[in-house]
Amino acid sequence: MCALDRLTIRRFRGLQDLTLDGLGRVNLLVGPNNSGKTSILEAVSVFCRPLDLRAWLDATWRREALSPGDPFFLSVEWMFPHQPLIDGPFARGRVSIAGSGAFAGREVFASYKPTSRIGARPASARGDSGADGNGLEQAGARVELVADAEIDPGGALREFTSVYDLWEGDTLPLSGHALFLPVRTVTPVSHRVEPIERDLSEATLTGQKGQILSLLQELDSGILDVQILSPRGHRSAIYIDYSSNGLLPLSSFGDGVRRAFLIALLLNSVAGGVLLIDEIESSLHVTALGSLFSWLVKSCEELDVQLFATTHSLEAVDAMIEAESKNLDRIVGYHLEASNGIPHVQRLDGHMLHRLRYERGLDVRL
Repeated sequence: MCALDRLTIRRFRGLQDLTLDGLGRVNLLVGPNNSGKTSILEAVSVFCRPLDLRAWLDATWRREALSPGDPFFLSVEWMFPHQPLIDGPFARGRVSIAGSGAFAGREVFASYKPTSRIGARPASARGDSGADGNGLEQAGARVELVADAEIDPGGALREFTSVYDLWEGDTLPLSGHALFLPVRTVTPVSHRVEPIERDLSEATLTGQKGQILSLLQELDSGILDVQILSPRGHRSAIYIDYSSNGLLPLSSFGDGVRRAFLIALLLNSVAGGVLLIDEIESSLHVTALGSLFSWLVKSCEELDVQLFATTHSLEAVDAMIEAESKNLDRIVGYHLEASNGIPHVQRLDGHMLHRLRYERGLDVRL
């Protein structure tokens, strides 16, 4: 049983009421731009860590860049509806994400309320005088996260709540909760900015580095080893031992090798959980897709990882179908499209994907 077999998303970003039924080991999200593919990945990410404010902040920071001096929590408000519901079963202005599967979480409600208070001006906004600024209005927000979880014997639900009062100039609050599912996200640019030395250290200590190395060797047989080194006492960095050139920093390799390396690292870090990949084909040559996907799906099965991936590439869809031609039950496709700004979804199981592509030659992205 996968971590998630069903997910319903209501009023999260542009997703008003969307249900993904019959989730599989590998879930491909296809469709035009602005149809909600990336928003689904974000919804899965926060559902896996529903009471952890950092999960919500991380999801927004992958998409939006704040200007210097902006409150760190400002981008979070765009995950929430701005037009409150007048009628209906859900509270005004609240997000709802519900799911079922092996994960104990069943539903999370989240609300965001801008607020203000009279108090000391935040240090980040003070002038050179260092005055305490008493009596000035300070911007803030209250984020309330409520999660139902099926963690008791007999299937009884328990409710957990976390409330965060956030103020301009504050540092990022520490947050965390026992209700979580391992989850990591790979964006189209993660391989350039993600600090991954700790993940490689963890993989080495747990004996998983060999799996990572095997993927890199699928892409380039000249790769002999991967190490963390600190040359001349400088900051540690990842180096690849290459057959013809010796030790070279990972940064000297192309985006394809670096992205495949990141995917392999993060996959190992979420055993029993969920891996999210936005634009799975990004930086990878079409000739590398088949071998990477074969390795990826096999490793997901071995590590009990559920994969959600978006793609704009028909070659990527074909490569995934070909990689799993003998195990089509492990693949599910979801075609999204927006009608009057409201996303709709159509489920295509692996066998249907295969028929549409190889028997009818249809473009499942359209």
